[in-house]
Amino acid sequence: MHMKKLLENFRGFVDLEESANTIGADVNEILLGFLLTGDAGTFVNAEEAEETLKDRASRLTRDQYDDQKGRAEAMKDSVLAWADENGFDGAVSKVWWTARPGVLQSAVGARKVSKGNPTDILIQFSDESFLGVSAKSTKKKGEIGFKNPGVGAIGKALNIDLGGVVSAMAKMELQALGIDEMTASERKAYIRANPEVQRQTVQTGTIILNMLRDFLLSHLQTLSDEELRAHLVQNWLDADGIYPYYIKATGHGSPDKGFGAKLLDPIKNDQYKALMAEDIILTPVGNDAVGVQAGGKRIMKMRFKYESEKMASSLKMSGDPWKDVRKKT
Repeated sequence: MHMKKLLENFRGFVDLEESANTIGADVNEILLGFLLTGDAGTFVNAEEAEETLKDRASRLTRDQYDDQKGRAEAMKDSVLAWADENGFDGAVSKVWWTARPGVLQSAVGARKVSKGNPTDILIQFSDESFLGVSAKSTKKKGEIGFKNPGVGAIGKALNIDLGGVVSAMAKMELQALGIDEMTASERKAYIRANPEVQRQTVQTGTIILNMLRDFLLSHLQTLSDEELRAHLVQNWLDADGIYPYYIKATGHGSPDKGFGAKLLDPIKNDQYKALMAEDIILTPVGNDAVGVQAGGKRIMKMRFKYESEKMASSLKMSGDPWKDVRKKT
């Protein structure tokens, strides 16, 4: 399928609500892959990517699709400019969409892929070097997030049972409200249709997030600086023994405000340097987050959150930028 037709015609739009962001992210990644491929390169798993793009695009509105396309175009330009400035010689020869298990490992050959490598789109240049792109799409122009790991994954990495901390309390509350036998979708609809019930679930959910925050903070404070540094680098920054090398690219904007992209090199940045060289300080932030500082720099927040509705959706974590709100003088 010709590039222009590919980028313009995968539509059949219907309205989305909570799933729009997830589906839009897939569209953004795949469009970025095709844009990076251009006319001379080869999209290795193009057939699978096209089929997925058709499915995802059919569930977006026209405006949602156009937003993802505009951001992908800005990301492409920024990624290629960064690659040219950082020693990746030659034109793009191959591109892979690496969302499926084993694609990244197969593409780079025998060399071991670094643990947790977040590459969404893999590029190979004519000099045979590889560069991964961890892609993100957002409306707002802002800082790039670090990672969104599962609560279970972080608990496993630390050898602690984060889920067990709150399971009994959550079960008791759901039983008391008489909604413990409902499926998650049924519970969500019921809670949203009953404001008094929602008031109680929001209150309990807020307490649960705070309990998780305190439990994680207390455990992390038992680790040595080296153990803590290793945990952060491996499980939050994805910067431990990177192969293939990757950068984080966030496309942002809309047609009325214009599109742009922001790049982050996971190693060549001040936050990573401070984390590797300075003492680490952990502090509670708000109700649900643990803040990480090093050398006077705010590195990140490790935050607990519900996917959507408290007590009716899965618990997740996010590595969020932690902005310095001190006023400049």
